[in-house]
Amino acid sequence: RLQNLSGMDIESNRILLQTVFSDVQDDFCNVKKILSRFEEWRKSYSDSYHSAYISLCLPKLLNPIIRHQLLAWNPLKDASGDFENLPWFTAVETFCHGHGHEELEHTDRRTLSNVIEKTVLPKITAFVELVWDPMSHQQSVCLSDVCHRLKEDYSIFEGEQSKPVKAFIEAVVRRLRSCVDEDVFIPLYPKKFLEDRSSPQSCFREQQLWTAIKLLGNMGKWDLLLPETVLMELMLDKLLNRYLMTTLFTCFQMAKHYRFFRLFRGYLYKFMHFSSHICFPVCCRSAVVEVMQVLSRVRCNDSIMAIAEKYHYEDVIYSHQLLNQETV
Repeated sequence: RLQNLSGMDIESNRILLQTVFSDVQDDFCNVKKILSRFEEWRKSYSDSYHSAYISLCLPKLLNPIIRHQLLAWNPLKDASGDFENLPWFTAVETFCHGHGHEELEHTDRRTLSNVIEKTVLPKITAFVELVWDPMSHQQSVCLSDVCHRLKEDYSIFEGEQSKPVKAFIEAVVRRLRSCVDEDVFIPLYPKKFLEDRSSPQSCFREQQLWTAIKLLGNMGKWDLLLPETVLMELMLDKLLNRYLMTTLFTCFQMAKHYRFFRLFRGYLYKFMHFSSHICFPVCCRSAVVEVMQVLSRVRCNDSIMAIAEKYHYEDVIYSHQLLNQETV
């Protein structure tokens, strides 16, 4: 049912809203009009308003109306639009921060974030649990981008975690862990089957390999949102070391296409096994330089020196400042 609702367009959502609240007066189902009553109370009787802790009640009061306005919004699709363009958001933002660029004197600064945390985040959690495919690059990009915006613009993931935030993080971790444990499969075939790149075994193994590499890139998008220890476990200990290291000839492509090394600053010792497999024989200068640049990003200076000495490219180290390059 959730998947069907996510495909509804804005017009269908509007009709549904009218049907649900057809017997309700507009003053009680329009977020802007509801908040106008509280704004009048706040202006006329400020002490009474604040002593009643209205800011704590508003998220629960507005929840049913906002949830209906969010029916057409799908956090996994770009085409579904932005929840910040919906009428409820404009009304709540104006109530919290005034009508212009200057904030009201007695503004409820945390009300907007609390409303988002208690209405938008549970909807996203439901999509994570029931719809989201961690293997899908488009879905992962859309979902992680929304979450990064919630973190940067509304401080949703900052400070002590609330129940909705904990539930969301746990849901994402469960889906990623399940995907790594149950969906990733890279078969091991005898060498004679893999030498023929056109054989069904070789094609299937390569397809599974690049699927796993794509998942690794998708998981990296959750940097700064999920606990670092969890990402370390899933990306390095499980996905990288358990599966991808079994196919040594792809290690260089992984380093080239996925800039996930920044996440692991302070854990570079875990890449020593990785770096040893990047040092495969190469036959042209451009390939040597590219390999050395990859090694420089993970600060494998010993491997850089070994390659430079083997292929007599010591000048590359100094011309590209490989030993002083910052990690990405």
